[in-house]
Amino acid sequence: MVTSAENIGIGRLTGARSRFVTAGAGVLLIALGLATPISRALAGVPEAVVGGSALVVYAVIAVMGVEMLRRADLSGTGTGNLTTALALTAGLLPLLSPDLYAGFPGWARTILGSGVVAGTLTAVLLTALLGRFGPGSRPRKR
Repeated sequence: MVTSAENIGIGRLTGARSRFVTAGAGVLLIALGLATPISRALAGVPEAVVGGSALVVYAVIAVMGVEMLRRADLSGTGTGNLTTALALTAGLLPLLSPDLYAGFPGWARTILGSGVVAGTLTAVLLTALLGRFGPGSRPRKR
């Protein structure tokens, strides 16, 4: 999930939209990985440089999320507010309380331990449930 989000953030930042750019970058990374002197030089890049560039990419991803929220209908008393608030809460829980899921089975820790996955699953499930059973939903005819 994180790698996909990074790719989307870098694509948004650079404006590159072609799949050939992605394929070319993959070929370049494989070639650089096979060249030992170059991979040693890349390993010597200071952590602050890598962290700074990652910070910019993640900030772009956050801005994209804010743009999506801006386009969503969060006004009034609909279920959008509740869904958004609970999805953000589920996504922040692994960051705010890292040991929260320590007693869960491994598969559950994998899913719930990632804020992106937990928040997304919460939003999808709540949208499905509240859309079917929430206010404004029509009762089924038999």
